[in-house]
Amino acid sequence: MKNTTLAVKDGELLETLIAKYGKVATAKQIEAEAKDTWGYQQMHNRIQQLVKNGWLVRIKRGLYAINDLSSRGFLSISPYVVASLLVEDSYVSFEAALNQQGMFDQFVKLYSSVSLKQYKLTKLESIQYQFVKTQEKFFVGWEVEDIGNMTAKIASAEKALVDLIHFRTSKYVIDLVIEKLQNHKDNLMVENLIHFISLASQKTVKVFGLAFDLLGWDSRELFQLLSDSRSTHWVDVDDKAFNAKWRIYYDRYFDKYQINKGE
Repeated sequence: MKNTTLAVKDGELLETLIAKYGKVATAKQIEAEAKDTWGYQQMHNRIQQLVKNGWLVRIKRGLYAINDLSSRGFLSISPYVVASLLVEDSYVSFEAALNQQGMFDQFVKLYSSVSLKQYKLTKLESIQYQFVKTQEKFFVGWEVEDIGNMTAKIASAEKALVDLIHFRTSKYVIDLVIEKLQNHKDNLMVENLIHFISLASQKTVKVFGLAFDLLGWDSRELFQLLSDSRSTHWVDVDDKAFNAKWRIYYDRYFDKYQINKGE
C-alpha cells in the first residue's frame, strides 16, 4: 500500500461496506454506499484512489476485497476464498489443498484450482491463482470449508493427490505424492483415494499402482481398473526402467521407496 493514511470519509465508507457486505463487495455496492457522500465524478475518483492505495483490492471485474485498518494494506482474505471468488465453479487442489489438510508445510505461492471453465492466470499481491479445466465427472472430491467467516471449496487430501498425478505427472510430483502416501497413510481414506483414481486417466492408475506396489500396499483394485493391460505408458519420455505389471516406463529413482529394496 502506498499510503496507509485514510481520510475520515474514506474510513467511514470502508467500515460501512464491511458492516454490510463483509470482506467482499461488488462495484455497484461500493458505488451505492459512496454516492451519498460524494458527487458522481468525485465518488469515482475516491474509489479509484482507494484501489490505488490498496484499501480496495480488485479480485476480478466488478468484485473487490475490502481491507480494514488491521490489514495495513495486505489482502485480508484467505487465498482459498479468493480462488473461489475468481471462479465460482472451482475448487482449490494440489499443494495448496494438501497445505490446508496439514500434509504440505511449505509456503504456497501458487494456488492451483480445478475448474469447469478456463480462466486466466491471475496474480494478487504475491500470490498466483491458476485454474485447470476439467470435465464435470472429475469435478468431485472437494468440500466447502469455512475460512474467516467466508467459504471456499477445497479438495480432500485424497483428491488433491490424484489431481497432482492426473494433471501434472512429473518426477517432482510423483516423488511428492509417494512421500505423502508413505507418511500419511493412517490419515488417508484409501477407499476414497481408489475411487478418485478410478475416475482419472489410465496413466494415473498405473502411476498409483506402481506407487502402491513400491510401498507394499494392496494394488489389486487398481489393477482391475486397467481397461487395456497391453497399453504402455511413460512417466517421462526419457525414462528407461520398465515395470511389466503396470506396463509403464519410470525413473529408477522411485525404487528408493520399495519396502524390500535392501533385501
